[in-house]
Amino acid sequence: MEFEFGAAFTTIRRIPLRADPGERLTVTDLLPSASGLFWMADAAAGELKVYSQDGRRLRTLGREITGLSCPVSLTSLHGRWVAVLDGDRPRVCILDEAGRRQRHFQLPEIDRAYQLCNLGDRTLAVIGRGWGLAAGRIVHLYEPTGGYVESLFREPSDTGGDGRAYAATEGHVLYLADSRSDSFTTYDLRDCSVLSFPRLIGGLDTGRSRTLQGLFVTGCAEVVAVSAEDGGVGYIYDLYALSGRPIALGLRSPERVVALEGSLFYSVRVSPDRRPTLRVWRLRYEVTGSANGTATVARSARAD
Repeated sequence: MEFEFGAAFTTIRRIPLRADPGERLTVTDLLPSASGLFWMADAAAGELKVYSQDGRRLRTLGREITGLSCPVSLTSLHGRWVAVLDGDRPRVCILDEAGRRQRHFQLPEIDRAYQLCNLGDRTLAVIGRGWGLAAGRIVHLYEPTGGYVESLFREPSDTGGDGRAYAATEGHVLYLADSRSDSFTTYDLRDCSVLSFPRLIGGLDTGRSRTLQGLFVTGCAEVVAVSAEDGGVGYIYDLYALSGRPIALGLRSPERVVALEGSLFYSVRVSPDRRPTLRVWRLRYEVTGSANGTATVARSARAD
């Protein structure tokens, strides 16, 4: 089916995004805000674009407003602000919901920035390559005012090419994975504890290697790892409990998730006539967990 996400997902909403004639929308990152708006980072155009729930473009924020030339990642802050990461010259811009700039600071400790995360609404974590005092580290912590705190986790040694780290947060806990490693690392900012668990590859018998393409945490106590298979088509999703227990491995889909909000998955597809559509998905599987980390999986009765 044209709109089929995969055997474990069901679509619940499609939102056509209204673009200007001839415009090519590239969604680098997407953030559903607390007020119900959709913020999109378009790194190719160097702009932020804000859409309503029905897909109307409300505003476009370019470099003259944000001061950013290549917005690559978005995160919410204090429930009413949007923090934006520039991947060109590493810096962060914090905007209110009306698009007014509230704060702007440089990241001199980082040479190349990929992703911005919010840890407990008290700390901003930037994923990227550090230099100087932060050289060789991939997680860099900052106060929301821009004050540098520390850099953590050494980059995995790599001899086979360029890799990429991905992170997701749940409260004060940061989940980290690297495309060159075979495990997850969890860091609890509150008690400074570090744990790790293996990233399993299952449900497939093709023998092809896979490369990590994203990491998310749902509102249903699940870590979702997104991978691409060498020479394959589409994406592969692996689900784990927050304890590391595998829930479902090898779920295939042609859609690439660009954001999660609670239990909702968001993807964007552009048709051949360049009309982009935002799609909202929900897992058919409902996961329940317990304090000791065990999990059970039940098939949802929801139909397509």
